Amino acid sequence: MKAALTELHIKDTESIDWKKALSSYLKKTYGSQQWSYFFDESLAKELNHLRANANGELAPEALVEQNLKYYTFIEQLNIRLGNNSSQLKLNFTWYDAEYSSNTNSNTKYTQHTLTFEKSAIIYNIGVIYSQLAQESLTDDYKISVGAMTKAMSCFTFLSENFFNSPSIDLHAENTQFLANLCHAEAQEMFLLKLVNNTAIAEKQASLISKLAVTTYQLYEQCASFLKKPEGGLVTYGEPKWSTTLTCKVNLYRSIASHNHSIFLEQQNKMGDAIAFSKQAHSSIINALPFKAWLKDYIDFDGLKDTIDEKTQQLIKDNDYIYHDLIPQTVSLESIKAMDAIKPIKWDELTDPYMKSVSDKCNILYKGIVPMAVYEKESIYSEEKASLLRREVEANDTSNLEYDSFIEYTKLPALIVDLEKRYKSGNVNVNENPQVEFMKEQLHSFAKNIQASSYSDIQEQTRIITTKRKEIIDTLGQLPNSQKENAVKLKSSLIEASKSDEKLLALIKPYMSELNLLKNDNALWSQFNQFDASNTSGPSLLDIDDTKTEKILQKLVEIKKLNEDLRTLKEERNHILTELKEKVNNDDITSKLIDLKKASENEFQELFSNELEKFEPLTSRLEAAIFKQASLINEIKVALDNIFAMSGFREKNPEEEKRERGRKELYDKLEKATTSFSIFSSDIQKGLQFYDMLLTMSQELLESSRKSSSTSTNDALYSNPPPPLPEQPYRPGNTPPYTPTIPGGMNDLSNQMSNLNIGGYPNQPAQRIDNNQFPSRSYGDSQFPARNYNNDPMSSAPQLPARGYASHPAPSIPAPPSSRNDVSLLGSSSPYTQQPTAPPAYSDHMSVPHLPARQSTGNNVSLVNRTSQNEEEERELQRNPTAFYDKSPVFDENLYFKYGK
Repeated sequence: MKAALTELHIKDTESIDWKKALSSYLKKTYGSQQWSYFFDESLAKELNHLRANANGELAPEALVEQNLKYYTFIEQLNIRLGNNSSQLKLNFTWYDAEYSSNTNSNTKYTQHTLTFEKSAIIYNIGVIYSQLAQESLTDDYKISVGAMTKAMSCFTFLSENFFNSPSIDLHAENTQFLANLCHAEAQEMFLLKLVNNTAIAEKQASLISKLAVTTYQLYEQCASFLKKPEGGLVTYGEPKWSTTLTCKVNLYRSIASHNHSIFLEQQNKMGDAIAFSKQAHSSIINALPFKAWLKDYIDFDGLKDTIDEKTQQLIKDNDYIYHDLIPQTVSLESIKAMDAIKPIKWDELTDPYMKSVSDKCNILYKGIVPMAVYEKESIYSEEKASLLRREVEANDTSNLEYDSFIEYTKLPALIVDLEKRYKSGNVNVNENPQVEFMKEQLHSFAKNIQASSYSDIQEQTRIITTKRKEIIDTLGQLPNSQKENAVKLKSSLIEASKSDEKLLALIKPYMSELNLLKNDNALWSQFNQFDASNTSGPSLLDIDDTKTEKILQKLVEIKKLNEDLRTLKEERNHILTELKEKVNNDDITSKLIDLKKASENEFQELFSNELEKFEPLTSRLEAAIFKQASLINEIKVALDNIFAMSGFREKNPEEEKRERGRKELYDKLEKATTSFSIFSSDIQKGLQFYDMLLTMSQELLESSRKSSSTSTNDALYSNPPPPLPEQPYRPGNTPPYTPTIPGGMNDLSNQMSNLNIGGYPNQPAQRIDNNQFPSRSYGDSQFPARNYNNDPMSSAPQLPARGYASHPAPSIPAPPSSRNDVSLLGSSSPYTQQPTAPPAYSDHMSVPHLPARQSTGNNVSLVNRTSQNEEEERELQRNPTAFYDKSPVFDENLYFKYGK
């Protein structure tokens, strides 16, 4: 017996131009200038060539390979486009397979969706697999069974996933029929492999009967689908299919009954065996009228004779030996069916090809990305950015710690100095490195204070008092028509005076220390009184020369640690650079496209897994930061050991008392310098503010005089000039309307619209970008990175965040010569933030502000005003010159002129 497989026909199609379609889509999406960046012409041509091969005249093996590869290209595109594939504006035209029962085989069907193209390709792949099974028929049947199983998977996938196709071939019921047919033929080939092996056929009678029952059931299902309606044609395929399938139903029913009869005989159940043998005879008789298309493959007469002989033998044995009762009827349902075909999932067929074309598809379709994928990429990018920000901040903090440690200890210079001293033997028992450090700092403090133009506090107080008096005198000359503006200016003057009092209160406790720093002789006389040389009696400190070698060895260790520390910093920066490159070059678009329909949990799991690839670098960076802290501690301990070995720590009570006195003096001078640095940076802007108020007052007075000199003009009587604008417009208040009067007060308003309180002359306000300078932040203050070779402030520690209780090591910046220098002081200086007219810069700069006047009769307004005053007072306590950081009293447009 040989397997007779049904011949299936492939679908025909018309050619399309993928190159033109993709280029048109990209032009429409990205424009005529950018589309070519996303277009790969060679791959587009390859896709055209691949489709032509998939529908060409090739051997089945090559043809199925080309079709599967082309399908995966289309599937990758469909994943990206989804339901928007019609935007490609391609006409996918396919014809139905040419079966004689199909009167519409020459009718073509055209659609614009990739779904139609995919379904037609899958159909052809299934047909080609069935043709491959036909060509591979041998006595082994192994290759044919595998190919037919794949064909069954193709048609099953079509029937379960594609509906409402216009093509008859692609109707769900037809593809399900083809899947059942392929299944039945695969089962048939597996069964015939056992039946044809006569040596084991009788021994495997039970197995053969079970397989034959499944084959019979599958063919019966297919035959029922093709059953002709009365007087009609078959529903699908060739007319002979119905005849063939009917014959096979009876044939395999007969084979199942015959082999089960043999099995029952082996069990000594002679009556049942005879009944099944008779049923096998009946079934083979029913198959004979339909054997026309199968007689060349199956010996029906030989099978009939075998069944008849077996029946006669069983009846004879039963009559003479067993005498079992013979059942009138038996059913194949009593035989347990066995399906030998394990279906292959469609994804298992296509996955190898999806992977092989993935890289090409990522290039060919890189300009086609779904919006949902963009959204997920944005979430992932933010997670990467958060990771990178954390690492950058950690590295910046570590760099700051490194710079602070090196600058404070002056480690490279200290190592060289100590080596030089101990190698030359020029070690003075009274030369404590810590004392030398204090001296260098005091030299710097004194030099900067003496160079400052604000070191005379009394003179600055006198200047402020004089400016206040000039403003008050000018305001006193203003006419009653300008009373309201005069009140506003006086209010600003009062607020500025309060702020200056706070600033002076900051510096007054340190007047004696400032005077000491301005007098070098007095400074060093008081500082040197704590030296051991000034005390009577011999010094108890002795340097043990035997420790010199140990000290020099320690210095070698410190030098190595310092070099390791420097190398470690470079390594950290290198790791961070590598991490930035890896983060910037990371692209998971293809993975997101593959998981486009995944759940949120699956996406989060994907993001977590993807972020893990940065862990080697982040772990190295974390280890380097930890190692730096360890090295710094080792250096500190080593320096302490050197000082201890040198004997500088072995002090008697009297010397310890001198050390404490020296430290107290140094701390006071340090705090005084810190307070003076704040005072010197703030007072100059206070003086500029008073100059602005004076100029504004003088302009008001001059404008009022001009206005009064033209008071005889009737037009001016009918349209008196308005006063300066009230508070800036706020929600709920109607902004005042100011008519334009040539030569009147509006000219003053226009002239004053450029006023900029606190600005330097002839220099427009501008936003300062701190990133333009190498700077380091301490709290709210920022200073340029120090150059210890050329900077006169090189020995001064950095200015910390503003605090009026206690101060760390001070730093006195040189008087700023430009607005940029002022802005570098940050928000710690009350005069730093300066107003500008453009609103875009209002977050950096402001001008004095008074709250809007409210009726004294309104209790609610009074409570609000009281609460506002209390809040302002608390702010003044925190920041003495906070007044100059407030919003403008007048219209911001009035301040531009004075900023020039």
